[in-house]
Amino acid sequence: MDIIQKTIKFVNTGAIDAENGDMGKHINFEDNIFVLNIRIRMIRDLLILDTDAVLFLDKTMDDLVFIHNSLDSLFSSLKENKRLIERDEQFHNLAQTEQKLSEVLAEIEQGDGTISVRHYPELKEQITFLLSQCHERQHIIQDLLANSQHPVPEPVVSHDELHELLSR
Repeated sequence: MDIIQKTIKFVNTGAIDAENGDMGKHINFEDNIFVLNIRIRMIRDLLILDTDAVLFLDKTMDDLVFIHNSLDSLFSSLKENKRLIERDEQFHNLAQTEQKLSEVLAEIEQGDGTISVRHYPELKEQITFLLSQCHERQHIIQDLLANSQHPVPEPVVSHDELHELLSR
């Protein structure tokens, strides 16, 4: 198996072929989602600031495509890996990240910032596509979570922790 096939297999399954002597690769969904959230936040901040669009436009669009592709890859890996511990929790985290991305995409599509469809109409098709894919993944995640036998647990705060928090 050549390096390209291994890379494709890794992206599609989250693991490199172990039968050919390659070590398996564990995907740390939580860390990956965390980093993607930071990247989305950076784009959101960029949209708020009065930046030079010519300087940031190409990089911002590349970042949006990278985030989209990364979320799609994580989504596929989670969907295929039914035995993953905390799978529903990671789907929930992924859904929150998808929501943040769709908000940024909607801001570019409908907003008035320096990087927007209003100022760059040629972005409309790409932004519309990314937004539709993001919404599609969100709906599938919602369906998967609704049909799950392991609902995402609510954070539990002990009586002592609650008392300490309220006494501050």
